[in-house]
Amino acid sequence: MGEHGRRRRHRTVDRVAWVLEAAARAPGGVTVAELARTLQAPASSVQDLVNGLVATGFLLEQHRRFRLGPAPHVLNLIAGRVVPRIGQAELDELSRVAGTPVLLTVRVGLDAVHLARGGEDEIPRLVPLADEHVARPLLRTAAGRLLLALTDEVERRGLLDELARHDPEAVAEFRSALPAIRASRISRSEGLADPEVSALAIPVTEGSLVTGALVLTHRRRGRSERLFLDRAAARLLAHIQERRT
Repeated sequence: MGEHGRRRRHRTVDRVAWVLEAAARAPGGVTVAELARTLQAPASSVQDLVNGLVATGFLLEQHRRFRLGPAPHVLNLIAGRVVPRIGQAELDELSRVAGTPVLLTVRVGLDAVHLARGGEDEIPRLVPLADEHVARPLLRTAAGRLLLALTDEVERRGLLDELARHDPEAVAEFRSALPAIRASRISRSEGLADPEVSALAIPVTEGSLVTGALVLTHRRRGRSERLFLDRAAARLLAHIQERRT
């Protein structure tokens, strides 16, 4: 892909994205001064960004504190529910069928983010990653690798060009695994993000559109985890297919 088509980061876009996330994570909202300190940017510049985001409905202001506005939700509605919608009861049922914890995950730029989890997680330190929606590098998670593999080819090429600037070895390894992931529509992580965790991801779809991934996790103890997760995924896929017919 040519220089013009590279998915390079943009400072202003990064600042806007960070402001929106900070507002979303703060129950009582954030002030311009707090944002400016964290961004290490002039308060006047941050105020300009915030003013524009309030004017377009991405932020709401109350008592000089800013919270996430309705615009992101409206855009999802306009786009036709591109974010997977699986309720808590359904996630818990999927976890019961699989016999393993289940994470609902989406791609956000160059990261994978867990939206929700079902079942009881046997690895407690994974719980806040899901409950606090912590961003994790795409190539270091089973879900990220699956979602990247199933992304449109042109977009995937641009994303890999950007990722290669920071982790060329991981990109090279992913490129070699890409045909198998696309053929099977299954991705694995054997300790990539956490040396004690094995994970397997399958796609969540709406029609022909891949909207997210379901991740099954298991504590790594030996070779048996791969077979365990394979069987869990087979049960889950059969259950999903049965519900659709």
